[in-house]
Amino acid sequence: MPEIREPFSQTHTTLLKLQARQCRFIVSEDQSKAIFCGSETQEGSSWCPWHRRLVYTKPLVGRAMPGAASRAKLG
Repeated sequence: MPEIREPFSQTHTTLLKLQARQCRFIVSEDQSKAIFCGSETQEGSSWCPWHRRLVYTKPLVGRAMPGAASRAKLG
């Protein structure tokens, strides 16, 4: 797997300046004045590879969701 580098701060942008294929991950501490990463995204993703790795988790294969067994008994 190739190394994923942290995005440069020079790409940070505001909501009104965000364009297509720019990362929508909020990097600012103050959520009321949101500053977005702005790095290039891959097709079909809202985040650059660095931030996608932080926010996306793969579902666990073969494990039922909590409470699934009790819901199955009700049906």
